[in-house]
Amino acid sequence: MTEMVINFITQNGYWGVFVLMVAENLFPPIPSEVILPFVGHSVAKGELNFFLALLTASVGAFIGTFFWFAVGWLAPAVKLEKFFRKYGGYVAISGKDFHKATSFFVKFEVPAVFFGRMIPGVRSVISIPAGSVRMNFKKFLLYSLAGLLIWNTLLISIGYFALSDYEIVDTYMKPVGDAIIYLFILVYVIQVIRFVLDKEGRS
Repeated sequence: MTEMVINFITQNGYWGVFVLMVAENLFPPIPSEVILPFVGHSVAKGELNFFLALLTASVGAFIGTFFWFAVGWLAPAVKLEKFFRKYGGYVAISGKDFHKATSFFVKFEVPAVFFGRMIPGVRSVISIPAGSVRMNFKKFLLYSLAGLLIWNTLLISIGYFALSDYEIVDTYMKPVGDAIIYLFILVYVIQVIRFVLDKEGRS
């Protein structure tokens, strides 16, 4: 799986980084914790420019997370909660996740958006209540990009400094990256199975 990520970035350059980061924030089968260190690896090999890669990754991530902000903005919170209770298990956002994210957002609006960009499983969900309560878009944009830039800089830098040697990537990081991806997929599959079984149990 990580070989596919590396090849996709190598073959598509900045466009590949952009697509992966949009997808990661829409639906999380391959987390940024796997994608961005390999972007740093490409930077170390001279295939990408650090700042352009960082900008591309951050814009892609924001567009992905903006989708959920728009969903929250356009649909009433009550309807969204009903939707996620009924179908959320298929997109890894349950009704409970949505309710918790909404409660957390109401208490910590700005910190929730800023720090939420650095927390796996939260970075997408937190955008929905932000949209639902009609958070000021300039604030949403500012604190989202600030959080994304910090997080993305950290992960790309780790890849740049730690993965400059291809042997390290091939020997250590590919198996680790594969393990993380398969773990995410396994957790997702388990969530879907539990979601379906719970639905059947209630029907």
